[in-house]
Amino acid sequence: MMYDYKKGKEDVEKILKNDTEILEKDIPSNDDNFTYGNGIKSWVGSIFVDIVGSTELIKNNDELEVSKILRSFSSEIITIMNSSVNVREIGIRGDCVYGVFFCPTKQSTYELANIAFHINTLVKMLNKLFIQNGYHQIEVGIGVSIGEHKDLIIKAGKKGTGINDKIWIGDAVVNACNIANLAGRNSKERIGFSSNTYANFIDILQKNNPGENVKNWFNYDINDKAYYADIVKTEFNNWINDNI
Repeated sequence: MMYDYKKGKEDVEKILKNDTEILEKDIPSNDDNFTYGNGIKSWVGSIFVDIVGSTELIKNNDELEVSKILRSFSSEIITIMNSSVNVREIGIRGDCVYGVFFCPTKQSTYELANIAFHINTLVKMLNKLFIQNGYHQIEVGIGVSIGEHKDLIIKAGKKGTGINDKIWIGDAVVNACNIANLAGRNSKERIGFSSNTYANFIDILQKNNPGENVKNWFNYDINDKAYYADIVKTEFNNWINDNI
């Protein structure tokens, strides 16, 4: 390994002394808008879907079975997230699938919640199919959060190497990840929403479900500062019950 630490020092000093241009605008769908010298501040929302007890799942089961479970889990969640026109990044971190979205309005926040409801229903379908094929069921924690303020997005990596990625600096991604690690555990429902996320979609959810007291669908945890629920998409859920 030959690391030129003298050049490394110079490169770090260039980054630290560089005047980064911060642009307040919509999150572009094209990564070409990001450079190593700029950053974009915008409204961000995020969903993380984490498999509960994945270490035990991997340790205690046949590796081929685990590979099929994880592939099924990730491919369909990616499909659901990718259906949104507001999606800006989808990734996989071990047993976790995450999505980052442009989320400037209450309607776009409601769409995040709706994606979480679809994913929650998907897990029911997956588990039925897993059982039919002699595989183990899974439990998940789904975390959903929007930023309380505009988040900063920067491009990071090493110029000329082709190795780079966006870094989301703010509370949207961090909170979604943290809530996903709490949801579906200790008697909490599968989907967790940060408080400001809940506040931004609950009126639309109520409007779309007249005659229902939708606030009763949620349980607030004062320690987590999050609302938990186990909401499914009715048509999708009925189809699962009738056809699988």
